[in-house]
Amino acid sequence: MSNYTCTSYSSINDIDDRVFIALDSQDTFYFSKPFLHAFEKANPLITYTYLLFSLNDKPVALAITQAIDISLDMASEKVPLTQQLARSIQCYLSGKKTHILVCGNIFLSGAYGLYVKTGIDKRSVYDTLSRKLKKLSIPKKPSLFFLKDFNATEDASASIAEKEHFQSFTVEPNMRLHLRWKDFDSYKNALKSKYRVKVNRADTLSKNLTVRSLSAPEIRSNKDSLQLLYNNVTSKAVFNTLTITIETYALLKNAFKDRIIFKTYSRGEMLVGFSTAFIVDNVLDAHFIGLNYEFNKTDAVYQRMLNDYIRQGLSLGVKEINLGRTASEIKSTLGAVPEQLRCYIKHRRTAANMLFKPLVRQIEMTEYKQHTPFKK
Repeated sequence: MSNYTCTSYSSINDIDDRVFIALDSQDTFYFSKPFLHAFEKANPLITYTYLLFSLNDKPVALAITQAIDISLDMASEKVPLTQQLARSIQCYLSGKKTHILVCGNIFLSGAYGLYVKTGIDKRSVYDTLSRKLKKLSIPKKPSLFFLKDFNATEDASASIAEKEHFQSFTVEPNMRLHLRWKDFDSYKNALKSKYRVKVNRADTLSKNLTVRSLSAPEIRSNKDSLQLLYNNVTSKAVFNTLTITIETYALLKNAFKDRIIFKTYSRGEMLVGFSTAFIVDNVLDAHFIGLNYEFNKTDAVYQRMLNDYIRQGLSLGVKEINLGRTASEIKSTLGAVPEQLRCYIKHRRTAANMLFKPLVRQIEMTEYKQHTPFKK
């Protein structure tokens, strides 16, 4: 393996712009300085550390880490009590906050924790990274180290972390829809009858909703209402992590203009939902949403959002829509297929890491029915 030197930074603004040019990442989206700056500035409860890897004094890779406190009590309830050891671990976790260091972005679904310059062996960088994380000098020592979210291609490199006793487990898949239609009517015509009826019914129920695209100033002027809608959704999550601030989207909108999509759904004067998405390399990446669940029942707000993601993707001419995690079955009724993802976790203490193995093995994702909605 190569001998990399590693320099750590506590703010993205401390890294010279020339580093991003040397890495060839200045024109990327998720690893560009403006993108990382928006998340850092708008979400100050996270402790950020950026690791710059160099070879022969030349930048070759950048790792993004976030340190946060999470509550594992709800997550432990999801694990079946089939082993005495697992039961004792659950008792330990119940009601406790755990400080965790994540290599990646807790607000994104995908492998956005490490950027490696073309031509550099990614596996060797992950090898160095997996050894470096435990030695990081940050204000509060983490109990857990977490590498997230790798598809089959990325996992071929990241799996080397198992040498450092990281344990792998699967997480909810990204649901991806590959576009091959000229417009929304063509898409609907490709659906089997019962699935086309569901799409049309959502549009009918939501016909009284007003849909608007917001600018950065408009996002800020509505941030309190938008934050409440977003919090409605996150309150149902298994893990009690930090919530993204609406200011993040205002900063992103200022930096990336039309590549940031922020739509609101209103019933009369009342905001009842919002959806967000990023346009990245011929892909429409759906991001967070907010919902008023009372109106969602009567006006099919969420299903309308999904329909609109497809309309937007077709209008933009992208090749694919990443509808993200959660609600996998509903998304599969629209034709989305799963992209399997894997994560790696490690406890700081060797003995505790051994105790964690049975718990990690029992982590199971929510089962769902994968539909096949298209005509043959």
